[in-house]
Amino acid sequence: MEIIKTIDLWTEQHNNHYECFNGAFVDGFENNKAPFDTYKIIKNCNCIITVNNPDVNINNKHNAIIFYKNSRPVRLVVINKNTDIDKCIKVALEQYFENSILKDYYVKYNIKSSIIDMKEESIFKITDNTKVETDVGSCDRWKLLYNMLKGSYTESNTSYGNFESDRYEFMPNLFIKYELNTDTEKFEIEHKCAFINTLKTRLIPIQENSPLTK
Repeated sequence: MEIIKTIDLWTEQHNNHYECFNGAFVDGFENNKAPFDTYKIIKNCNCIITVNNPDVNINNKHNAIIFYKNSRPVRLVVINKNTDIDKCIKVALEQYFENSILKDYYVKYNIKSSIIDMKEESIFKITDNTKVETDVGSCDRWKLLYNMLKGSYTESNTSYGNFESDRYEFMPNLFIKYELNTDTEKFEIEHKCAFINTLKTRLIPIQENSPLTK
């Protein structure tokens, strides 16, 4: 089983977080290129998210989408248990992009999808659903970090993001780990520092095994 230590990682903040899906499905399509060629929906899985700071609330996730380029995972979206995945994907593909809708580009580049049901019993944290979840944007590359610090969710120029605060503080000792097993991959994404906005609503953790730490 392939072990993935760093990837373009998206975390759904709340059920049916349309901006998260919209951004994940459109980011990277500029300049007549497709950032991936297939994607796989993973249902009834367990993404265990460990955090060493009680003030940062990130719940475990129970569905996921993995995007692939030449059979290599390039983007991972981890999703809440009760999100209507089909509806969120439909909304994402119907968004306007350049002179058309995004779905037309998926047809143009022949981007296929598949579904895997892991049939796992959901593992919850004690904090799940007891307080507002932190809006998390894991970061693995410099250009994305630059845009995230301006509020954007995406590396491409889109309107999707959290623009509540334009000031961020550095947290040097924040540990966050994402662990997810699928039918073909094992994701182990660690973060050991982060930026947080002054309102404490938006967090940008830095992936430990990404180019950002080299």
